Amino acid sequence: MVKNTIISANKANSLFWLGRYEERVYITLHLKCYDKMIDGEMEDYWPFWQKFDPQGVYQTNDEFTLGMMYDGRNPSSVMSAQTKAMDNAILLREEIMSETLSYLEMSVVLLKKCSEKQETNVMILQPVIDWSLAFWGAAEQRLMNHKALYIMMIGRNIENLDMLIRFEYSYERIAQAYDSVKHYSRQLAGLLDDHIECQLDSLIIREKFNLSDLEYKNKLLAFVNQLVRV
Repeated sequence: MVKNTIISANKANSLFWLGRYEERVYITLHLKCYDKMIDGEMEDYWPFWQKFDPQGVYQTNDEFTLGMMYDGRNPSSVMSAQTKAMDNAILLREEIMSETLSYLEMSVVLLKKCSEKQETNVMILQPVIDWSLAFWGAAEQRLMNHKALYIMMIGRNIENLDMLIRFEYSYERIAQAYDSVKHYSRQLAGLLDDHIECQLDSLIIREKFNLSDLEYKNKLLAFVNQLVRV
């Protein structure tokens, strides 16, 4: 029996961002843009470069490839997201339990080893993808406080929605991702900002959907990233 389901504001914030950062790790690697950069032509990976490095921090293909993997100063890098996921998970050790935490620990260790060797082949990092999926499975089984699990899952689905919009996925995929956010939010009254939810409801409809319209796309991203009250 769960003795206490009350979650402090600090822990709610950590749960939300743990969900976001771990999903960012998975999606970034799952896109497999690194294989395209190594084996493909410039036009194969240029869309990834534009979206992940809009400020033009990296000047060459090698700089971008290594930077997106291991640059701790880049919040979009795999290393940065995995480290931040780990930092939040440590604060939640009692909630998520040690076995769940261990998948993140193994990922950080592997990323550090690959960083030292400057390994960029995504297949070498396949275990990080596998451990990310194992982390979510373990969390679902071992997080006995369902409120905590829902907050983390909302973070996960917000990140998924954000990335799908950035990479201009279809209306069907984005509508489904938005519905997943709302599914978990129904279990936690007051977690979403009502005004912003109404704005998104009016924008994520087939009649208005147009991610080639930069103003529309940026508005969606702004609302998505202000939707959750944590």
